[in-house]
Amino acid sequence: MKLTDIEIESSIYPEMGQYKDGFGRRNEEVLLDILQRNRDTEFGRSHGFGAITDEKQYREKVSVSGYSAYRDMIRRMREGEKNILTADPVYCYLKTSGSTEAGKVFPITVEALKRYGDTMDRYMAHRAGNGKRFFLSLLFGDTDHRCRPEETMIFTSACYRYMYEQGRLDMTRMAGGKELLFYKESCDYLYVKLWLAFAEPDIVSMETVYMYDFLLFFQYMEDHYAEVLADMEAGNVPEDRGLPESIRQALSGLTVSKDRIETIRRECEKGFQNIVPRLWEKMQLVSGIGSKAFQVEEISVLKYTGALPVWHYIYAASECLMGVPVAENSYDYVLFPEGAYFEFRETEKGREEENRILSAAELVVGRSYEPILTTYSGLYRYGMGDVLKLTGFYGDLPIFCFRHRRNLVLNIAGEKLDMEILDRAVRYWSRDRKRPVWQYFFSEDYHSVPACYRGVIALDHDAGDLERGEETAYLDKLLRRLCTDYDELRDLGSIAMPDLAFVDKAEFMGYLSIRKSTEGQTKPQHIFREK
Repeated sequence: MKLTDIEIESSIYPEMGQYKDGFGRRNEEVLLDILQRNRDTEFGRSHGFGAITDEKQYREKVSVSGYSAYRDMIRRMREGEKNILTADPVYCYLKTSGSTEAGKVFPITVEALKRYGDTMDRYMAHRAGNGKRFFLSLLFGDTDHRCRPEETMIFTSACYRYMYEQGRLDMTRMAGGKELLFYKESCDYLYVKLWLAFAEPDIVSMETVYMYDFLLFFQYMEDHYAEVLADMEAGNVPEDRGLPESIRQALSGLTVSKDRIETIRRECEKGFQNIVPRLWEKMQLVSGIGSKAFQVEEISVLKYTGALPVWHYIYAASECLMGVPVAENSYDYVLFPEGAYFEFRETEKGREEENRILSAAELVVGRSYEPILTTYSGLYRYGMGDVLKLTGFYGDLPIFCFRHRRNLVLNIAGEKLDMEILDRAVRYWSRDRKRPVWQYFFSEDYHSVPACYRGVIALDHDAGDLERGEETAYLDKLLRRLCTDYDELRDLGSIAMPDLAFVDKAEFMGYLSIRKSTEGQTKPQHIFREK
């Protein structure tokens, strides 16, 4: 259902209304401001920023590029050279998880963080009122000193750390406060967070970076709630938990009544369907980044959270904060116009205009595009690699949903099957076969001729009674229905029947153990690249 402007304005940040008309003019103003600021940098001088007066000139002088064009300049900046890409002070460097290639590092400037402001936090603070907010992800950092430019963080940590330093993050409203949100040492954070959540009966919001983090948290709750409650009952965190002394003391110092502990134990013993509203009666919503490409995991999370609304609070990457959600329970984001200068590259397969660079006014609803960014942190016409589908407009501002990473597709023989199609196939299989899926991954297997997809699907319950060949054939049928190219290549014999394994959650944990976790935040990896 298409949302009206009034419905959007009642849901998103109130200040967005001022940007909805005249975006083209405002977008050019942002560009010229960035160029003026950086005209005397090494990059600005070599590309004639000082003489550029409009978008057309900028596009003529600066080519679209990717990370390889910046790698050496960013290295020099990290070694202490100034005025290379940006004249504004660098707050810190952001590291990526490397979902499509080796991890990358980007500068983020103080000016960029000022522009992002408290956009990430304002809605949650409003909804929480005077209640306690539970933040699952960890925001590592030593808050006893201001961030040093040489520090390396993840995007959300930098934003929240900056807000804290500016006095705009009220730690008294966070369950656990500063001591358990900004601690330095790496440890079993799920143990810490579960104890903390159990200890706070009046939590009104559960927040994380990626919705997928909740799936890991609730699985941990199922497996370890009895141990954590026993430690809480004893009023002591055992030393063999391996937690730093400061965290052990902070947890042990939380006052938890025997009635609360017994209530939690009784409710957990009943099962974990709708466990969140049963344990936290004041809970109003859960929040974390999600997309249509990761609905399988989110459906698994909803088993625990029930009918509580979900707020996919930002669309962002290390390069830039690009969008805010249009409403609760929506995967659509409206462009955040103050964060960067935006262009868009056509990505629709088979179109003659593919790879044309377009302005927002030239976009067509229903088509897919890659954002091309010029940022306040020193990226110029940077192709970020995400593919977004345009779903509408809020005034002049594009509304879009994330589809997949441009280079992260299954592509044995030219089919280019992306994460959105893969996720739909698995969801339809789960629905039709009445088998809740917990997680899954697929990869290309070239060990046989013809090559095939190899996949592992972890079910929420025991998978022992499944007939593997029958279920594989049904999923293959769904893939053929959803992807014309895959269907044709299967008919031609260029791709063989998938090779699938159906396992339970415990077996799947072996795969999770080789996943890289980034400071208490993770995201699903549906397409797995083998070395």
